[in-house]
Amino acid sequence: MKNYQKKIVFLILFELLLNIHPIQSQTSNDVKTYNWFDTTVGRDNLDINNGTPHTNPYRTLRNDIHLYLVDKYEIGKAVYENQAYYDVKLKYDIYRDILVLNPAGGSENIGISLIQNKVSSFSIQDKNFIKRERTSEDIPEFTTGYYEESKVAPELVLYIKHHKDMQKTISDNSIYYVFKENNSYFIDLKGKIYLIKSKGDLVKLFPEQKKQINGFYLLNRELRKSDLDQFMKNLMKYTFNSLSISSK
Repeated sequence: MKNYQKKIVFLILFELLLNIHPIQSQTSNDVKTYNWFDTTVGRDNLDINNGTPHTNPYRTLRNDIHLYLVDKYEIGKAVYENQAYYDVKLKYDIYRDILVLNPAGGSENIGISLIQNKVSSFSIQDKNFIKRERTSEDIPEFTTGYYEESKVAPELVLYIKHHKDMQKTISDNSIYYVFKENNSYFIDLKGKIYLIKSKGDLVKLFPEQKKQINGFYLLNRELRKSDLDQFMKNLMKYTFNSLSISSK
């Protein structure tokens, strides 16, 4: 019997025994229930432990994050083959767009590169990621892969494509690699994707908010320099709120 079939059986029995409501939302009870199942079946036998060994062939001069969102495993959640796995150790290889799992009980030197087509979403460090497919030839930058999802409103979503550019450098006759963050920003507005490279791109989408957008850029210059991701999240919330107020 496959693990997902076992999961259904165990969850039904668990609900009958404890007289709890069917699992419908991500609550603390959900986490406890899924973890109970994972422990009962055996974490080593879970379907998520499926992939290739993860290796890092890139030598760096500096002791920094280089490839990863964080260069250590963090407790997170992943949805793999439509099954939710809570309290798993994850890290995200940004350069190669790979989600890495540290199998339960394994050394943190061991990692499994999860199959991207089987991962629909994951959460790590309070950031939510979703796998999106390239759906339009109009935006070649919007490629298939993982995107950080920031929901502003039902019809407005900000997507951040985390990426790092790689450069080679030579020191003491050895080759080293330097990775520099170079994220891209997209807006899903009423089901259509737009690339946001500059303030002008945003003004074209929301021309009636030009004054407010200019003012936000002026007042948040320091945040834009120090944390562009957070700047963009705040900007989208501010723009939507301004739209909501002006439409009343």
